[in-house]
Amino acid sequence: MVNSVEDVKKTLNFRKAFITVLIGFSIVGILIYRDKNFTLHNLALIKNIDIKYLLFSVFLVVVRDLLYILRIRLLVRKEISFINCFIIIALWEFSSSITPSAVGGGFIAVLFFLHEGISIGRAIAYVMITATFDNYFFLLISPVGFLFSNFSSTTISGLYITSYILILVYSTIMTCSVFVKPEIFKYIVLKVTNIWFLKRYKPSAEKSANDMINSSKILKEYGLNFWILILFITLLTWISRYLVLNSVVQCFEHLSLAEHIEVFCRHLVLWVTMLISPTPGGSGIIEYIFNEFYHHILNDYSIIVIIIWRILTFYLYIFLGLLLLPGWIRTFKRKKLAMDNDSDIKNITCAGKGS
Repeated sequence: MVNSVEDVKKTLNFRKAFITVLIGFSIVGILIYRDKNFTLHNLALIKNIDIKYLLFSVFLVVVRDLLYILRIRLLVRKEISFINCFIIIALWEFSSSITPSAVGGGFIAVLFFLHEGISIGRAIAYVMITATFDNYFFLLISPVGFLFSNFSSTTISGLYITSYILILVYSTIMTCSVFVKPEIFKYIVLKVTNIWFLKRYKPSAEKSANDMINSSKILKEYGLNFWILILFITLLTWISRYLVLNSVVQCFEHLSLAEHIEVFCRHLVLWVTMLISPTPGGSGIIEYIFNEFYHHILNDYSIIVIIIWRILTFYLYIFLGLLLLPGWIRTFKRKKLAMDNDSDIKNITCAGKGS
């Protein structure tokens, strides 16, 4: 477990957060430089911001996080406090922000649950469930967005279709692993750990897979109504997340309903496409493609909207992660030390009884 904390420190640190921010703002800088029509007047347009819609954007961010917290609280049967659920969400978003989008923060998220006393099998199951239900949103809603986005670019269409197929395959495997036949997960794990440089992890991986099978039996007892509720909360969570952009756009451009639908639909395609991004949190790539997607709607406000939107939905969690991570690591080490000491006491007691 100490090695796990060290892995967290290597994966989540200030240097990687700085690089992520640097990539994002560098692309914004390049967009400004390449835009022949851009002047200081464009930045001065921020004075035209409609504060009530900015506040509504912040409100949507809060609603999204509250829905995330509610989902975790329901999954763990309220075994984790509201505050600790918030910390899990913030650190999970942070880990997703500074690791490549194609990798995500799933591995690190398992440790966040372990920190709260959740068994390894249940922790893996919860991370797989949340990721899978998030993917259900994309699988159900994004085709509608793609059809109504009116993209003529074959590159964008190709990226979207590739992402959609990958998400579909992943979600099918995860659904079967958690709800249908968890032995599939064990089979995959054991096959992967047969690779020579991973063989040393095989015993612990097999134990985790067995825990996962036991956790799956518990999760199946939750009932269909419970999972429908989780899906409904997931849909509301992602709708809230996407509407943040609509609200930020409304701060500067008062769009018609049809235009808002176009913004929302293009956002769906943007996000699904970026799930295979090689950069941390899609940083840089999202800023570039955003300009391609929305410049015809936002015109001179495009750069300002990119910055505000990314601050609310991306850079905010980098700040929160850097703020919360040191304290999380300290408490994790204290809990680990307490567990080790408790184990030593038990060993001494058992030895005493045997003598």
